Amino acid sequence: MEWTEVSIYTTTNGIEIINGALLSMGINDAVIEDASVFEDFLNDKTINWDYYDEELAKMKDCESCIKIYLGDNEQGYKLMQEIYKLVESLKKDYCDIDFGRLAIEEKLLNDEDWANNWKQYFKPFVISDKIIIKPSWEEYKESTEGKIVLEIDPGMSFGTGQHHTTRLCIEQMIKYLKKDMEVLDMGCGSGILSIAAILLGAKSSTGVDIDENAVRIAIENNRLNNIHGDRFIAYSGDVTNDTKLQDKIGYNKYDLIAVNIIADIIIGMSHTFPLFLKSGGLVIASGIIEKYLQDVLNNFKGLGFEILEVNKSEDWVSVTAIFN
Repeated sequence: MEWTEVSIYTTTNGIEIINGALLSMGINDAVIEDASVFEDFLNDKTINWDYYDEELAKMKDCESCIKIYLGDNEQGYKLMQEIYKLVESLKKDYCDIDFGRLAIEEKLLNDEDWANNWKQYFKPFVISDKIIIKPSWEEYKESTEGKIVLEIDPGMSFGTGQHHTTRLCIEQMIKYLKKDMEVLDMGCGSGILSIAAILLGAKSSTGVDIDENAVRIAIENNRLNNIHGDRFIAYSGDVTNDTKLQDKIGYNKYDLIAVNIIADIIIGMSHTFPLFLKSGGLVIASGIIEKYLQDVLNNFKGLGFEILEVNKSEDWVSVTAIFN
């Protein structure tokens, strides 16, 4: 499958506004290249450099940009048009902000190009001494006794499990998930949370993602872990306002909802959680930046949830709550 790498060139000040606008369009995964971040990293005196790459040093002079990846399908074409409209509206609506040249560049890629760009950095790792997450192309040479092996090939959906937010979510699943639970994975991405749930004992999992490509990859990754048939079903669409999609997902059916996105989107879709959960059902929500934690907590409490746990890893937070 072919992809388009879309680079939006801007400034440090423009990145947050553009990224927020992309999130509102349902584009949750972006690669951010920001000169100020590279410079802070290179000047970090706590790092003992064994090797200093001159190419890395040049990154502090790079032009800040946001990169996203769109599939060669109808959804990708529509998003591309929306991105061009977004850039034009930013130029008109934010005259007082320096967005730089605010230019868009496109580059065609295919799956093989993508793999060559990042697979070298994805190595096996262990979460809570319980789950080994391993890329499908790597061998795990240590003992797997007493551990669950989860294989993943995230493709273009970015869900490797390495980020703090995914770890926080899986750690809570290890603690709270019980045998034969029904799980709903909202914003399923590569399917990693659904796979983890089933390998931990869930009866089945349903995945939902606004990105058609993520749904395809999630299904493929479940098969990679020998999860077939109706043990994993996935749908594409906007769960917040698509009542037909909500009907397909099923009401008052789930023991646990796992959602690993960002605070704004979690709050935006949270009104659907009580629709899908059984009484006494759990939500494990991750992807929350600490400064937005109270907003999420207030929102959950307003919907009738009791907060069970708040856990933190660096600047990221997860919330575990029960619906009574």
